[in-house]
Amino acid sequence: MGTPRIVPLGWLTVILVAGLVSLPAEEAATGAKASDGIESHVDWTEGRFYLTLTAPLVAQTDVAQMAGPKRRYLTEQLLASRLEAAFVREAAKLPVDSSRTLGDLAQEDPAIVGQLSGLVPRLKFHYSRVDEAYTSLEMRWSASLWTDFEPLLEASETPNDLSRLVSWNPSRDFSGLVIFAMGNLPWWGTNKLFAEWKPSLSFRLLSPDGEVLFDRSMAHSAALEEWGQAGLSEGKFNEEAWRERIGLDPFRIVARGVFGTNPCDLILAQEDWNRLLARPANRELLAAGKVLVLWGPFPDYTRHPNPDSVINEAEPSFQIIPQPPIEKAAEPAKSGE
Repeated sequence: MGTPRIVPLGWLTVILVAGLVSLPAEEAATGAKASDGIESHVDWTEGRFYLTLTAPLVAQTDVAQMAGPKRRYLTEQLLASRLEAAFVREAAKLPVDSSRTLGDLAQEDPAIVGQLSGLVPRLKFHYSRVDEAYTSLEMRWSASLWTDFEPLLEASETPNDLSRLVSWNPSRDFSGLVIFAMGNLPWWGTNKLFAEWKPSLSFRLLSPDGEVLFDRSMAHSAALEEWGQAGLSEGKFNEEAWRERIGLDPFRIVARGVFGTNPCDLILAQEDWNRLLARPANRELLAAGKVLVLWGPFPDYTRHPNPDSVINEAEPSFQIIPQPPIEKAAEPAKSGE
């Protein structure tokens, strides 16, 4: 994909840059609904950024009662006129790494705002719908985290080499890498004990000594724009949906902790690193993004009791009740005995 169109830095860019402040990464990850009818949400598993705009339908005038379709059309035009400013503002909340958002990058380089504006004509339009009371209109658009936002980050023509081990380690070639990072993990480098891992556009994989053994600069640019550094499965153990990415024989490991101001970096055990870095094919898995991170809270597979049931659901679904042995009746004496 080519470089996004850079819009000249006019009055809109100046206002937007002045308004871009460092925002918590959690706000973008969970979605935030503002009072002005702007709502954004990031679906990391799907790899898309969603923007929803809502506004009251244009009011009827006293001179002429406007028909419903015309009121709807005028309201759609109103929201479309607000789209660019809303998209740039909400996209600025996207976490880039463990310490920065796109808004932080825009303050360092105002051209980022122009590149975000250049994405607006390519946004995927999802729907336009009116509520049942016919009082407000809602419209939704989305952008790809990887195809659209990834090229905004600093690119390297030739990826940096991954670390290599010169000593022999018991390993073999794997088809992919699956990192289990669900639930609370030790939060290294802070005075807080635990934290959940937070996804970002660019995360790092560290050793227990704090050495950065893999980051975005070591990945193939084509892989980054296709599907990012890793697939992200929130709250699910199922790998089947990611089979094309991780293959049939992935290397499954457990993250040892998280790191960063926002806990976006993962710490892997040294033994796992040894098995990954000892073989060229396994190092290529990281560079090609053939990685899956299982993250988020543990799935709630526990069956909750039904308050309306007369059955005690704490008991097993069936019970084996021992029965006393049946006494065998005495056989009648044979004649002639």
